Amino acid sequence: MDNLNILIITYYWPPSGGSGVQRWMFFAKYLKQIGHNPIVLTVDPKYASYNLIDNSLTDQVKDIKTHKTYSFEILKLYSLFKSGNRTKAIPQSYIPNQSFFDKIASFIRLNFFIPDSRIGWNYFAFRKAKKLIENNNINCVITTGPPHSTHLIGKKITEKFKLKWVVDLRDPWAEIFYLKDKFRFKYAKKLNLKFEADVFNSADSIITTVGDRYQNIIKEKLSNSKKIHKIYNGYDKSVYDKIKEIKPTSFNIVFTGVLSKNHNYQVFYKVLSHLKDEFNDLNMIFTFAGKIDKEIKKLYSEKIHFIDRGYVIHETAIEIIKSSHLLINFNYLHTEKTDMVSGKLIEYLASGSPIINFSNSAEESNSILKNSTKSFNADSNDIIKVVNFIKKEYDRWSNGNYEKDIPKNIESFSRKKLTNDLVELIKNLVV
Repeated sequence: MDNLNILIITYYWPPSGGSGVQRWMFFAKYLKQIGHNPIVLTVDPKYASYNLIDNSLTDQVKDIKTHKTYSFEILKLYSLFKSGNRTKAIPQSYIPNQSFFDKIASFIRLNFFIPDSRIGWNYFAFRKAKKLIENNNINCVITTGPPHSTHLIGKKITEKFKLKWVVDLRDPWAEIFYLKDKFRFKYAKKLNLKFEADVFNSADSIITTVGDRYQNIIKEKLSNSKKIHKIYNGYDKSVYDKIKEIKPTSFNIVFTGVLSKNHNYQVFYKVLSHLKDEFNDLNMIFTFAGKIDKEIKKLYSEKIHFIDRGYVIHETAIEIIKSSHLLINFNYLHTEKTDMVSGKLIEYLASGSPIINFSNSAEESNSILKNSTKSFNADSNDIIKVVNFIKKEYDRWSNGNYEKDIPKNIESFSRKKLTNDLVELIKNLVV
């Protein structure tokens, strides 16, 4: 089968910003480029609960057939009550639980919106999906989550049309870190697990962005463990190569993305404290692009010259990454069991800058970072190791001896190469 008609059902799609949108945006782009026909079903951005907007991404998918539907969004109501604005207070990668209002909202979300608060899109998406399948010769349906409620759309579709179905898990489902230690009734936990098990066992293939740890958890829930595959998040070489590398006149430590109190941020604060106490005259800056918790920003600002670029479009984020002399990443807390990998880690690798990934336990990240001779994981026991490493890299830079280390096999992580892997997986299903 030469040309595939693939229905991709994804909640996150341009103009949504952030990391969640990029995986299938790039898959669709390269599926189209290599001769296949991706058809995207998504939520109309007028009704979506998008925390971040990046209008620049729409150019990446201007040639992709895209169908958008209405959605009933409880998160917009939450944001309106919380801030007076329908989008300003939409949470990202956490469930707010500080104020009394947050606690009530959290209780309702966790116990009555299962598996997640974006399930209000499902009714409208399923209606549209039926029409798309009836009017197109669809070979395969792909659903991607979070939100994992999207997979319930896929299950209804395959029950009705008997199509091949691929489930893509960008993050874990029942083991997702922000559910840990949250109060849920037993029925809510059981229902979430039932939805997950039904989806996993009904799917023809399951793709994860990580390997052994999380895949072993999934295997325990499956009757057929051979259907699990791993496809990393990659980097887009065509975008990366056209962006100029401009290094500042200060040693530039860079982080891009979201940084909250759900991350391993405290270790790096201790590192900065040591650097300030021991080497107070270093010509060093910390450039941040994305969304950062105000209290964390204040902490870091006390120890280093902090440059907050705020949320920037994706190409600007790559420009900032390429301006680095050292890249920092923070894993979420409570992800040791599933070993989540940050979507930008491979974009980091492509820059050639050394990377320090702060995590309590990250086997998958460690496997990726081994492609770079200067990159490593660090936890709370590695503070002095990190301090010494940064000082050593700083000294090389200040003496004019700074060198990049781009992995020789970096193109194996390109979005185009990973899309070819996806095509092979689908073709093995539909032949």
